[in-house]
Amino acid sequence: MRVLVTGAFGRLGQEGLERLLQEGHSVIAFDVPSKHNEKAARRFEGRVRAVWGDIRRAEDISPCVENCDAIIHNAGILAPLSEKEPELAHAVNVGGTQHILDAMRRRSDPPVLVFSSSLSVCGPRVPGGPPLTAEDPAIGTDNYTSNKAECETMLRESGLPYVIFRIGVSVGARAAAGDLSPDVFRVLFGINPEGRLEWVHPEDVALAQVRAIQTPAAWGKTLMIGGGEGCRLTFREFYGAMFEATGVGRFPDEAYGSEPYYCDWLDTAESQSLLRYQRIRFDEFIVALRHQYRFTRPPTRALAPLIRRVMLRYSDAWQATKRS
Repeated sequence: MRVLVTGAFGRLGQEGLERLLQEGHSVIAFDVPSKHNEKAARRFEGRVRAVWGDIRRAEDISPCVENCDAIIHNAGILAPLSEKEPELAHAVNVGGTQHILDAMRRRSDPPVLVFSSSLSVCGPRVPGGPPLTAEDPAIGTDNYTSNKAECETMLRESGLPYVIFRIGVSVGARAAAGDLSPDVFRVLFGINPEGRLEWVHPEDVALAQVRAIQTPAAWGKTLMIGGGEGCRLTFREFYGAMFEATGVGRFPDEAYGSEPYYCDWLDTAESQSLLRYQRIRFDEFIVALRHQYRFTRPPTRALAPLIRRVMLRYSDAWQATKRS
């Protein structure tokens, strides 16, 4: 198959490219030109057809849609940038998706579209209760989730072949420390440590995407994409294991707030039955993460008290305990 991947040189996009190539597909890799993306594209030079463009412009993305058999649509603006620049986020997340759908409608044989949504469309979750299902409604509580919910509605009303993936927490070994910033610290430390999440490896998400384009029984469905029972954790367990593996060490419970967050356990029975993608358990991921950081962990441990002290500056809960 000739497969179009948008957001091709992001972390999930790259996993998808590797999986598609392993299975012998021809790939059109669409992304916005940037230093990061152009560097990532070098890994795939000569193996994929890279197309540089702006998904906000129909004239950039439409020719790619006209020449493919399937689409894996990962491109999007994530939080916190979506909250800082809402007009940009809507133009990319919703406008870009609309351009793809418009181009699909112009074809007599439209390709199937696998859309990367998020479990966050179900809203902030308090601990307890049954796992989330595809029947849980999409509700927009911020710019990002509103954009995703709007796109889900567009797809369901389009009359075109699609699969919606509501993806759980998907962090791989290469990305474990890549997104740490003051904005991320503030979010992290605001979350109730008893809150639940379901992790899924990006490689498994990519496998599910590739299988979905080849599985007509999945078309027209909304599927919850998570790692399964071996990947169900609390935030305390998740971040504790991550920070231990990298050498930073665990933070006290007093560092965390009490806010519910956009995560929970997922009912993945249907997606797993259709796509058979769940392979990597969270404990196996932690082993890989420890191996990746085997050389940097000892010096990180030596600096850990300083690192934790800097990070805790962005914990409102911790700062409140110091003032009391």
